[in-house]
Amino acid sequence: MKILTLVLACWLLPGASRAQLPDCARFKEGRFRTADTRIGAVVLTERNSIYQTESTEALKLVVRFRISWSDNCTFTLKLDKVIRNENKEDIPSNFSATVKIMETSSTSYIQEISSSLSNGIYRTTVSKID
Repeated sequence: MKILTLVLACWLLPGASRAQLPDCARFKEGRFRTADTRIGAVVLTERNSIYQTESTEALKLVVRFRISWSDNCTFTLKLDKVIRNENKEDIPSNFSATVKIMETSSTSYIQEISSSLSNGIYRTTVSKID
């Protein structure tokens, strides 16, 4: 029984050390690009410690959110201001979304988004552009 325990420990422990949390810190601020297939448009995002501004030329829309990080890889966006809305998109004043960064690479990350507008979770890839 001791040998079985030792073999299992040697087999499981190296795998546990590889299952690391994503390195999200480098994505907390900067400029980003998302090809959003759900809305059929490219979304450009600028994020600093207080705000995230998203713009899309296809929808002629620019929206600013207040950002709040709950942990290193999860943040909440609450609508702060609609800056441009030429197509009169319906954006509820109480809109909020929770974003969780699931995986990272050197220049991009995969995020899962849940929002006050939907019951589902939406998954997209976001590329850092500077």
